[in-house]
Amino acid sequence: MESIYSTLTRSRIAAAVGAARALKGTEHKGLKGQLREIVIRDLLRPLFPADIGAGTGEVITADGHQSRQQDVVVFDRRILPPILFEQAYGFFPLESVLVCIEVKSNLTAGELRAAHRNALELESLCTRGLAGSHDADDKPEATESRYLAPCLFAFGSDLTGRGKSEVERYDEIRAATATDPALRAICVVGTGYWAWKSGWGTFSDIDYPYGEVLAFVSVILNSYKVISQSRGEPRLGYYLRTGAYVRMK
Repeated sequence: MESIYSTLTRSRIAAAVGAARALKGTEHKGLKGQLREIVIRDLLRPLFPADIGAGTGEVITADGHQSRQQDVVVFDRRILPPILFEQAYGFFPLESVLVCIEVKSNLTAGELRAAHRNALELESLCTRGLAGSHDADDKPEATESRYLAPCLFAFGSDLTGRGKSEVERYDEIRAATATDPALRAICVVGTGYWAWKSGWGTFSDIDYPYGEVLAFVSVILNSYKVISQSRGEPRLGYYLRTGAYVRMK
């Protein structure tokens, strides 16, 4: 028997997908922003506890580096607080960022290539994170930390389904730039969900509605705590002064 959580979440997914398709049909000028808000408001935020937030904006480091704008940023405000403005737009300290999600209306090879470049930039930014622990003399210690997980979520794709899969297309794109995928998960509504660990794990059983989206959301819900716990307790004060900090390995 399906749980009430699954039933209600599936109904939210159906509403979110319907809204996204309606916006696409009208060629709405603010489509990108509306799609971001749909993912944050309808798919993620209702399932997070109070200390886990979802917004949009830029990931920043204590030494002044920052990412390009991220569509969806999942963060833990207990680690370090973000600077938020209207409609959950803000700047998010790297150490508090758990997952970044790029949102697409209709995924194409060009957009997949751009998402890969963005994920590579986030990956390089992770080397600049603050230490999450300090020794007996209160000096920062380099600690192992799980990096944030760049993901891609698309409401549709230009692939027909009769040829290559989304991850096969992605593997061709990433072959020249990385050994492992910079994008750790790809979800395309109505097509499938793929996640990378030591290889691609595939969820494409869509015999029941929106199974691939439920799988995508479930993995985020099951993994964000593990990522958060690995970050330790970085110090916000290092964001207020330059130098004197230790990066994560």
